Amino acid sequence: MPRLLAHAVFGTRRYMERRIGALARDCRGLRVLELGSGKRTRGGHAYSVKEMFDPSNDFIQSDVVADYGHPLVDVTTMGFKEEFDLVLCLNILEHVYDFAPAVRNVHRAVRPGGRAVFVVPGFYPLHDEPSDFWRFTEHGLRRLLADFSHVLIDHHGPRRYPFAYLAVVKK
Repeated sequence: MPRLLAHAVFGTRRYMERRIGALARDCRGLRVLELGSGKRTRGGHAYSVKEMFDPSNDFIQSDVVADYGHPLVDVTTMGFKEEFDLVLCLNILEHVYDFAPAVRNVHRAVRPGGRAVFVVPGFYPLHDEPSDFWRFTEHGLRRLLADFSHVLIDHHGPRRYPFAYLAVVKK
């Protein structure tokens, strides 16, 4: 319930879906890894954005919870090397205690010229406790994502008091 209320008040889910939907329209025939695809609710995947992408993409849903029915992929230990054109790390990093190695693993998983998308909360209520560890700033994200060749960071809400950040990065 608190998460639904936060989505309604802050509009972070709508913001993310609008931005990912715009990105997905230009994706055809790509190999895509979605980290943290989540559980099934009401016959669908409430946290996955797979349905926004064209069926021509090789879209791989994953999670760290076996019961969710996706391949098990832990961003902190995944060993992919230049296997994906696009990696989606949406609302995951705040739940990863050791997030810097996780970002390095995403960088390693992306093919040269490929992209990754990160969405992280700014001003947003705690959720999925006790595994909600961090809130990020634009400046922290820039340093964290510095190994990528191009980093574009957008914020949702007032710049100095953002509700969420979306970073599109290129390798």
